[in-house]
Amino acid sequence: MDKKILVIDDDESIIWVIKKALEPTGYSVVSRTRLVSGLRAIQERQVILLDLILPDGNGLEGLREIRSAHPDAVVIMITAHAQMQSTITAMKEGAYDYLEKPFDIEELKIVIEKAFRDLSMREELKELKKAALETESPQMIGKSPGVLKVFKDIGKVAPKDITVLITGESGTGKELVAKAIHFNSSRAHGPFVAINSASIPKELLESELFGYRKGAFTGAVADKKGKIEAAAGGTLFLDEIAELESGLQAKILRFLQEREFSPLGGTDIFKADVRIIGATNKNLQEEVSKGLFREDLYYRFNVVQIKMPPLRERKEDIPLLVKFFLREASERLETEEKELSKDAKAALLKYDWPGNIRELDNVIKRACVLSSGAVIEKKDLLLDEDTSYSIKDFLEEKLKRYLKDMTKITNFNLHETVLSEVEKALISIVLRETNGNQLKTAKVLGINRNTLRTKIKEYKIK
Repeated sequence: MDKKILVIDDDESIIWVIKKALEPTGYSVVSRTRLVSGLRAIQERQVILLDLILPDGNGLEGLREIRSAHPDAVVIMITAHAQMQSTITAMKEGAYDYLEKPFDIEELKIVIEKAFRDLSMREELKELKKAALETESPQMIGKSPGVLKVFKDIGKVAPKDITVLITGESGTGKELVAKAIHFNSSRAHGPFVAINSASIPKELLESELFGYRKGAFTGAVADKKGKIEAAAGGTLFLDEIAELESGLQAKILRFLQEREFSPLGGTDIFKADVRIIGATNKNLQEEVSKGLFREDLYYRFNVVQIKMPPLRERKEDIPLLVKFFLREASERLETEEKELSKDAKAALLKYDWPGNIRELDNVIKRACVLSSGAVIEKKDLLLDEDTSYSIKDFLEEKLKRYLKDMTKITNFNLHETVLSEVEKALISIVLRETNGNQLKTAKVLGINRNTLRTKIKEYKIK
């Protein structure tokens, strides 16, 4: 921290004494003899020595103005006319300390040193609180009408202990909405437990939710607590609920109605005080009409519905999201601070973002790692702006041409061959772009460094 001191005092001899005492020990001392000019010279996180009586104003009035405009500044009052009431008033108005002229130089040094130490500690605490908040609380960013409506809806439903259904395309940030509801509810101090119904094999999903007893199935060597029990007193977020199979839908419906459950392989009935929030990227009404989702469960979930808009409908939020992802990449991937060129910004606004915010996040972080220099150019984004292809579209188009004749060949392990060639090419390309830096390559690919080394050896990549 820069040790900058501002002295606002009309007594030139006092200013000279302060500079003589403090500047040799590393402090930078700036002085003003008038209150108005002194107030203009104030900087954030600065220690200010303020005289009580000045030619153009009262020091107490100046103190109030400083505390209002610069709450991070530390103000030490100094005066040759110390009175009990002025001292009390100054401390009540937020003065850090009060020194009487002529003050002892050693006392001045001690007070100044303590002020900067406390100032530094304040900054550390602020950063710690910020880090804790970012870790625990969701980072929902945006000012578009669609997102502002989501914010309002969250504010309305969070205090009410009701079931909520969050809808929206993949990658729009549905889990962030669920977390925002949780952290703004009376359950904020309880656990937030999330489970993705699409990412867990259907035969295991029931045991993940309700837990199981020892011997319930092969491999159940001990009792295991389920997600519902783990979320007791808090919130359980069920993502992709449209993927739940019918038998499990019935059991979840019973839990929503009775707040009771039994672990797999057990006969005991347990109660759990859990708020349920569901999410889906499908149209549940259509799933109900097709017979794929229970109508009674749909109405249980759809007490309140919050729809997260796709990124293509909230492009005014892209600059804010990009700024956040750039800062996050700088901190987590240890890249230098970067910014986007004018063409790169235009390309991001033109693109349709089929993968929504998740895709934008990946594009920015990849560009931060692969780009050279402090400016990310349009080419670094690796976006096909003419077709706005997703990775899935791109691969399908390329594979159609390659596989046209391959499918006619029998006894050919097409699946394994294609996957191996795509993986080998992908690793080779990223390795070249990172100049052979395996740590950066692993981060870009989203795989473990040891896994990368194994793949390099397996594919004999040089």
